[in-house]
Amino acid sequence: MADQQLQTTLNSGDLTSIYLGGVTTNDKLLKKSEIDAGYTAVATTTALDARVTTNEADILTNATNITTNANGIATNVADILTNTNDIVSIGDRVTELESSHSVLLNATSTASSQQPTALDIPLQIEFGAAQTTTDIDISVTGAITFKTAGKYIIAPFFQYGRVGSSGVSQLLNRYLVNGVQAGNTLAAKIDNAETLVPWSSSIQFTANTNDVLTIEIMRDSIGTNSGGLFSATPTAAGWNLAPCASIQIYKAT
Repeated sequence: MADQQLQTTLNSGDLTSIYLGGVTTNDKLLKKSEIDAGYTAVATTTALDARVTTNEADILTNATNITTNANGIATNVADILTNTNDIVSIGDRVTELESSHSVLLNATSTASSQQPTALDIPLQIEFGAAQTTTDIDISVTGAITFKTAGKYIIAPFFQYGRVGSSGVSQLLNRYLVNGVQAGNTLAAKIDNAETLVPWSSSIQFTANTNDVLTIEIMRDSIGTNSGGLFSATPTAAGWNLAPCASIQIYKAT
């Protein structure tokens, strides 16, 4: 029935009811714009699902990195603990060394220089004023007498040098126990005037009662007749003298 005929019939009053059949429903036909909107929503949901999956993978990767970093931190902490233990161990060894050796004597020459008088003529090195302790004595000429047998550490310091000469000087140094050389001869070559070369050593010496230790310096005739031990006085205030010769002696306790 056409819409115009249906309208005429309804207006006539002859038709009191009409049954169109079917089932009551809220559904309706969707417009194209509504269908397109629904499609867009589904596509967006799919895209979000893909991003969620990607983010989940990233989270897993980050979790792995965090675990790796945590392991690295744990390793670094272990290294720090190891280094700390090493430092403590070194400190313990230093303390042990300090407690096992006591300083018996500090001696310093106040001379501006100590120089042999000629080639191949040794000069006994002095270390300032005479000193006396329970275990050792040192004379004004530098002779060290051990009054108590035992193990000692001898630590001398010298400043080799030369002034106002040409050629090459060869300076020799040696230790003597009771007038007899002990150990090797030490040598220094100096080829320029106005030169200072600091030198220090530390040797262990097992002394018998009344042993006498002396140290000598000599100009070797292979070189020129110049050179010896020289001091230096700093010009800046607050700096101590750099002596031509000094010595420290320790004893094992």
